[in-house]
Formats: sequence, structure tokens, C-alpha cells
Amino acid sequence: MKQDCLLFGAAYYDEYMPYDRIETDMSLLKEAGMNVIRIAESTWSTWEPQDGVFDFTHLHRMLDAASRHGLNVIVGTPTYAIPSWLAKKHPDILAVTKNGQELYGHRQLTDITNPSYLKYAERIIRRLMEEVQNYPNIIGFQLDNETRSAGAASPETQALFVSRMKEKYPDIEDFNLAFGLDYWSNRIAGWEDFPDIRGTINGSLSAAYKRFLRDCITNFLHWQASILREYMKPGQFITHNFDFSWMEYSFGLQPEVNQFDAARCMDVAGADIYHPSQEHLTGAEIAFGGAVARSLKKDNYLVLETQAQGRLTWLPYPGQLRLQAYSHLASGANSIMYWNWHSIHNSFESYWKGVLSHNLEPNATYHELKAFGAEARPLEKHLINLRKDCKAAIIIDNASLTGLDEFPIYEEGAQSISYNHILRQFYDACYQMNLECDLLSVQDNFSDYPVLIVPALYSASEETLCKIKNYVQEGGHLLLGFKSGFSDEELKIYHDNQPHLLTDCIGAAYDQFTRPENVALHFTEAFSKNSLELPENDFPVSEWMELIQPETAQVWASYKHPYWGEYAAVTYHEFGKGSAAYLGCFTSIPALQLLIQRICSIANIKLPEYSFPLILKKGYNDAGNLIRYYFNYSSSPVSFCYDGKKGTELLASKKVSACEQIEIPAWNLLIVEER
Repeated sequence: MKQDCLLFGAAYYDEYMPYDRIETDMSLLKEAGMNVIRIAESTWSTWEPQDGVFDFTHLHRMLDAASRHGLNVIVGTPTYAIPSWLAKKHPDILAVTKNGQELYGHRQLTDITNPSYLKYAERIIRRLMEEVQNYPNIIGFQLDNETRSAGAASPETQALFVSRMKEKYPDIEDFNLAFGLDYWSNRIAGWEDFPDIRGTINGSLSAAYKRFLRDCITNFLHWQASILREYMKPGQFITHNFDFSWMEYSFGLQPEVNQFDAARCMDVAGADIYHPSQEHLTGAEIAFGGAVARSLKKDNYLVLETQAQGRLTWLPYPGQLRLQAYSHLASGANSIMYWNWHSIHNSFESYWKGVLSHNLEPNATYHELKAFGAEARPLEKHLINLRKDCKAAIIIDNASLTGLDEFPIYEEGAQSISYNHILRQFYDACYQMNLECDLLSVQDNFSDYPVLIVPALYSASEETLCKIKNYVQEGGHLLLGFKSGFSDEELKIYHDNQPHLLTDCIGAAYDQFTRPENVALHFTEAFSKNSLELPENDFPVSEWMELIQPETAQVWASYKHPYWGEYAAVTYHEFGKGSAAYLGCFTSIPALQLLIQRICSIANIKLPEYSFPLILKKGYNDAGNLIRYYFNYSSSPVSFCYDGKKGTELLASKKVSACEQIEIPAWNLLIVEER
């Protein structure tokens, strides 16, 4: 969705303030160059303090004040945190999980399939929309907030799941066969005998239930969107703030939501992206989150939440807020919005600090954002609606994520690498070597990408595997990672050589695997032939290794080990008009980068000669000009030879020539528009 201007702002909560300062805050927002606030998504108990008693005083105060100060507003539906009176009146709204019924207090603990919850949620949504529908400064609406299903498993919710299974498998014997329920006497003779899903030891059945809960979220968001569209006016949009798996910051694919399906009801995708800071700021989480959000609608997206000060270790060095803001734009974002405008003085997120600290006075964070606003606003027409043109794509897949949760790399409870660790290993290898990637679902069309990277596609239908094979046959170049093509959609393991249906494509197969100890990856002469120099060093192999037996494939790398050395670790095979490389182990980012560099060379993709901490991100603006962002994510200056066509460096309004030597200071950037 194209924007006329950069949306720059913050979440604002008048109802959280210790005293009335709304005019002061709106003035400070405006002075900082901000033009939008996000409100309302977490305050159901404020709007409806008692059953059927509504008070929208704070809502109108915020909307009216924003209007007086020329600020746009995004209104969120307040359904992700229920009021206490509702929990008391209908305790069954609180989700029943493996640990019993949830206790009131935290957000996102409701069963979103519960009829009572949906009844009251619809009522508050409609009342909210009636209150806001005549405000011209409302530009869009946010559905719920980082929606969850809370692991709901009440008898009523499970009955919905059983109905789905009955619809998919009309013959219960087909159901027993698909899920392998003969094992440990789990066979079900009649649907009325279906056991409580919370006790299952069957990973396939557990994964199917998790898929059902993801679909419940999709249905819930689509349901909300249909209500909002009854009230919306032309030009207003619907979005949602999708988030990611969490490892003290935004890390990988969100396991609880099928974001591709959920985003279909939205006009523009939104994302909440949080990341390390100070010496740990790399830009990788911003790029990864942006690539996911951009891929959901194949379009630009909104950053609805990111950090200003944030958590204790996130307080940015001087210059980093500016660097982070441009990093979002360089990934295709059309907005930068901070959570929160002000630091909260009580309750759960008191030390997740906003733009303003607890004294609510302009500070270093505020002044840096104000400077960014003043700098970026005159350039916004050059920078917004950036159209990316990635030559490589990475497949991301919720089913495979769940599959590796149910059947982890390690057994017997040992700490294991997850799907997201594997995914980020591949993504970060590309990111650090300046290969920009789109992130696609298996349903997407990837035929236009010269390079396709598929990490750990553990759960894959035969249709998907044939689609990947056809991609190679038609001229694509594939890097297929270990643990791919292992099981079907229900996590039933295929009963032939691995990877299923792809052994002819990769020209190799395997049937044994183990956890490596004292094993290294050794590149062979076949890898370096007519291309790269043979690496002097070997590379570590850890976590997982497959004992690959090449048939018609070249061996690009073998295992350096007294017993496993006869097996291949990496194979390469020309197949049809394209080629497929297969990596059978978990290895280091430098080893991955050598593989990716080799495949890009075969696909005629030229990579920059520099790498992290100097990061290049690029795309085309509305004028059709190529914008090249160069970021220095380090505490030392970096120098490089400018590798684009002549153009204008926008921040300094200075001409740049091809092959010009340029230095970028620490935690800084430059933006060149080619002309």
C-alpha cells in the first residue's frame, strides 16, 4: 500500500498518564516531526468499566487533541486484554491449557473461540467504531495486538478441532492411518472416543492441533476485519502488528500465527520489531523482521512498534536511533512508530522505557528523534514506498517449525537447536554478505528468483516437494538444507530415501544421521573448480549431520572424521536447466557464506566485495530511481569503494561518482539516489 508521506510517531495512552498533560505531549510530538499516534488497543476496561457501561472520555480527548495538533491516528481494537468484570461473569473465557485454567491478570489469556468472549468483543468493537467513525484524522485501524490463542484446549475448543478432523478425514480409519495411532494403543474407534488433546504423545496430532489454533487466530482476525469494514471510510486501512519468536528480542518466525494467511484480510501488513542495541546492534533483526513483513502482502509495510529506549540493555548509543530508523526504511517500511511515547509509572512494563523517561521531559532520545524527523521529512518522497528487487528468496514454514518442536534435533530432553536457529543461521549468512532476500511461504511463487534457499523444510507435502523440484528443472538454483523433505503434512515420516522426492534432484540420498562430535567440514577441489579459491581452513560441524551418499552429484564438501569421512557433507548436482546444492549438516556462518557465494556465482548474481559491518540495502523509489543505503553497524569508521552509478548522497546533498572512495563514521550511514 503506497503512502503519501512517512508515518513517524508513537503509541500514546492518555489513560496511563500520572496527570493531565495531553496538550504538552501533542505539542512535543509535533515538534519532533511526528505525524501519527497509535491508540486504544489495550484499554477495554477503560472504555467499558462495567458490563454495558461505556466511557470513551480518554478516547475523545486523544482524538480531539491529535486533531488540534494535526496528528493522524491509528485506532486499535482493545480485545487482547479483557476487563476483570468479564472474567468474573464468564470465567470460561479464560483459556484452559495443559496447566489448567489461566488466572486473570495477564493479556492474551482468553480463548478466542469462546462464544461469550466473541459476543462481548464484538460489542466493544462496534461501540468503539461508532465513537470514532466521524474523525477525519483516523487513517487506519489495527486488529487486536500480537494475537495469541493462549493454547486454548477447553472441551468446547477441542470439539471444534475434532469437527475439523472429521471433515478432513470422513473415514476414521484414514485418520488413524494418517496419524499412526496404532502406536502405543492410541487408535480411535469412534469420534466420540477422541481423547483429551492435552495428553497426547503423538507429535503429529499435537502439531495438527497447533495448526488448528493458528487457523483460529486467522479466523479471529478476519472476523474482526469484517466488522471494521462496516464502519470504515474510503482511504482508511486495516493492519495488525505481527510479531516474531522471542529470544530477549525479535528473533525468528512466530510459531503461533500463520501470518501469511492472517494478513489476507489486511490492507497493509504491520510489524513489531525489537532488537539488541549498543555494541550488539547489527541491523539483522530489523532486516529479518522487515523481510517477513514485506513478504506477507508482497508490498511495503508499517513498523507499528519498535524501541526508543526500551529494556535496560537497549538504551541506544548516540546516533543509533537515527541509524535504526533508516534501517527500517531501507527494508521497505513506510512507518516508524515507537512503543511507547512515555515511560509508564506502574505495572508490568514500567521499565520498558518510551521516548520520554519517567520525568516526562525531552531527553537525549527525544532530541535524536526530533533531529531524525527534521532530516528525513524533506527526503521522504525519495525514501517511502521503496520497491525491493531481491534476487534470492528463503522459504519459511510454520509446519516445519512445529515439526522440529515436536521432534527436536536432540532427543531425551537435551537442549536443541530450533527451526528458528537454523533459519536465522541461513538468513544471517545472507545478510552479512549483503545478499538481500525475500521470505516466502511454500504457497508463494518463487519461480522468478534465481536463487532459492530452503532451510529445514521438515514438513512438506509431495506437492511442495514437486514444486521445488520443478523450480530447479526450469532453471532455478537451489540450496536445500538438512532435515528437509523428511515428513508429510501430518509429520508422518516418508518411508523412502531422504530427502523424499528430491534424491534425483540433488543427485544424492541418505538414510543415516547422527549428532557430530569432533567433526569438521572440508571443502573439496570440486567446490573450487573454475570459481572460488579452495578454503585453507575446515569448518565446524555441530548439532546434526547426515551421512550423504552421492549418486550423480559432485561432492563439494566431506566430513573430516576417521569414520564419517567417506560420506559427503555438501553435494552439488545439475538438474534440468538448473542446479541443486544440498547441505547435510549444521555448520558455521562462514561455511554457509562460501556455499551461498558459489551458488550466486553459478546464478550470475554479483555480490558486493564488502560485508558486515558495512551493509548495503537497496530498492527503487516512486520516481523509478535506485536508492542505495550503506550502513555502518560498528563503533569504528569503515571505508569502501562506491560500487553504484553516479548519483546524489541525499543526507549531505552531495554528488557521488562511481568508484569513489568513501568513509562512513561509526554508527552512521549514507543514502545514494542514482540518477
